Amino acid sequence: MNAEIEPFNIRVSDDFLADLQTRLGYARYPHELNLPKGEEWSYGTPVSEVKDLVEYWKSGFDWRTWEAELNAKLPQFTTLVDTGDSVHGSMKIHFAHRKSSRPNAIPLLFVHGWPGHFAEVMKMADELVEPADPKHPAFHLVAPSIPGYGFSEPPSAPGIGVKRTAAVFDHLMRRLGYGRYLAQGGDWGASVVRSLAIWHQDSCKGVLSNMLVVDKSLVLWHPMTMLYMDKTLILRHPIIMLKLALGYLGAPGGYSSVEMDSLRKTARHQEVGLAYEIIQKQRPQTLGIALTDSPVGLLAWILEKLHSWVADYPWTKDEILLFVMLNWIPGPAPSLRYYKENLEPSCEGENIQTVLTRWSPTPLGVSIFKSDIWQFPDDFGSMVQPLKYVKRHDRGGHFAAWEAPDLLLDDIREFTKIIVEKDSSIIARE
Repeated sequence: MNAEIEPFNIRVSDDFLADLQTRLGYARYPHELNLPKGEEWSYGTPVSEVKDLVEYWKSGFDWRTWEAELNAKLPQFTTLVDTGDSVHGSMKIHFAHRKSSRPNAIPLLFVHGWPGHFAEVMKMADELVEPADPKHPAFHLVAPSIPGYGFSEPPSAPGIGVKRTAAVFDHLMRRLGYGRYLAQGGDWGASVVRSLAIWHQDSCKGVLSNMLVVDKSLVLWHPMTMLYMDKTLILRHPIIMLKLALGYLGAPGGYSSVEMDSLRKTARHQEVGLAYEIIQKQRPQTLGIALTDSPVGLLAWILEKLHSWVADYPWTKDEILLFVMLNWIPGPAPSLRYYKENLEPSCEGENIQTVLTRWSPTPLGVSIFKSDIWQFPDDFGSMVQPLKYVKRHDRGGHFAAWEAPDLLLDDIREFTKIIVEKDSSIIARE
């Protein structure tokens, strides 16, 4: 074991859990709204849903069982990593790390988003690391917590966004002995792996995204937007612009109805689903104070996302509360602030649009899940990276690693085979 890396086990104190029970016992609820059938979530999380989960949280949910499972299935560690920033210096980064017994295993960095966590990879971990079928590739799996999420140290000042997170994670992979690796991510994780593709091309040899956002202006595209759209975008990608126009008209040669529908769904999310993003990018500390003090408030805030960003997954009460607990234990404020770090006009000296639109020669794979909140036509990824793999799925949503691990696992395997055929240098050498 590297002397700079320390083993870590999750162990929440009895006093902390007792305090949680006390807070749950003092829960105070607003009146339930009388809404038409089918519109119960139109004003946000229903009171009845929260009450039911709080009762289970108090008397049925066993955190110690989850704690033991997380520690057993995902060996965890911490290490100090230099952020490259004099303000933040070195930060303690938490990560799960499972090495394969296979000599030809490939290092894989898995990056979560909000309100997710490192343990989203848990359902895929066994098959990633020690696949039952020897024909499948094996991976050395690394799943860190973004700074301020989970058990990674929270930033004490502004300045840690996706670009610096990528630098920290690249440093982590090198410290673990992985000079070349693949990366996979969704939500903020998708922007982190895009940042790796842009700024760490020597080490990150391919990225698979399950929420690729290329250019937000294209979500609300219609023929009139051509008048005020960035003309360089039109000049750089005339075929894609033509397919958009033809798809909009339903004409031959345009994007398919499925692809155009995915754009319309994304536009709908932009119109009615970004209230959380606005407050988290503008006044995150205000919300952070409220949700740090109230587990019931945090439950309501996260539950609405688990419901509205997923269409066909039957969340259990335990799963919902696991997501909430992994935000409650460290405190949610730093993860909320991550939005301000990335979505304000300046992102560590780079506008977030740079992360979305800058070209990188690093190979790209894209997984598209039916009910995810951001979806684009299949070939949009070719605007920003060499597109080597695309798969559109008829189920799954925003939390693909948790909801549809079988599908994402297959995509990781197929994408990896394509990359290894062209570049075997990513295979770890023992």
